[in-house]
Amino acid sequence: MEPELERIRSCARHSVGRGFLFALLAIATGVAGMIGWPVSALRMGALLSMLMTTILVMRGSRAHRKPYRRTETWVLLGRRHGIAEERAQAVIAGILADAYWRFADLSAALALGMWTGVLALALLSR
Repeated sequence: MEPELERIRSCARHSVGRGFLFALLAIATGVAGMIGWPVSALRMGALLSMLMTTILVMRGSRAHRKPYRRTETWVLLGRRHGIAEERAQAVIAGILADAYWRFADLSAALALGMWTGVLALALLSR
């Protein structure tokens, strides 16, 4: 059963990670566009990272309610999972929720780093 679980974990990380990286690309583009105003650029990046964290937390909290056959993870699994059908919803939703929470942690750390940068730049510019 362990190889099936590892395959599901890999697909869940891939699915959530792809969305995370696209959001990160959007944030980085916005920050780069405002680089002439470094404090404002970092503040915007921190706020958007906090928004991304909030969305990931909400998606992780609601993962158990969404049917696993309506997720990108199910498509990445090739529509087969190798788990008993009566346990599949709980197992796949739990793994997907864990992936959302892990990326939410990463996003929160990014936001914290940016807020630290905002504070440092604000203090240095005085």
